[in-house]
Amino acid sequence: MANELSTLIGVVLGAVLSYLVGMLNDRTRWRREHGARWDGLLLQAYSDYGQAIKECVVAYQRLAAHQGLTEDPTPVEPTNDALEQAAQAETKRAAMTEPLRLLADPTTAAAVRSLNDAVWHLEWMARGRLTGDAAAWDQAYREYRAARQTFYDKARASLQVPGGVIAERASWPPSWRASG
Repeated sequence: MANELSTLIGVVLGAVLSYLVGMLNDRTRWRREHGARWDGLLLQAYSDYGQAIKECVVAYQRLAAHQGLTEDPTPVEPTNDALEQAAQAETKRAAMTEPLRLLADPTTAAAVRSLNDAVWHLEWMARGRLTGDAAAWDQAYREYRAARQTFYDKARASLQVPGGVIAERASWPPSWRASG
């Protein structure tokens, strides 16, 4: 009888342990898959937002070049069409910010807010809502670049991407432009 009881206890204990190990493996797999899904969504949100920011800044830089605040090979007069394109870029930027409000960690969300502020500063100067000269534009543009760098640093950290953001040129215009 003791032999049968020990066999029965061994079978029950084996079944319970097998169930527990299977459950833990399933839970670990679910967490890993769930995390990868969120990381993929976050990466896409960061990328979309970065592209939308770039579109805004390009539109504002072209408008600012027309005012003589900066140089751009394709300055744009502030016609209704040009202002509408800038407004569409701003609308896209605003839409791309919303997923980040849901998905980004607090430090990256703070970097997004700072970057938005820097881009709005450029917009207001480009549209003539803030008066300024080339030096004021250059300062606002440097603040934008610093805010963008902080955003990328925080985004990479939140995704645990190794290494750093590819460094940009330290100044503008590039050296080949100044010598020609």
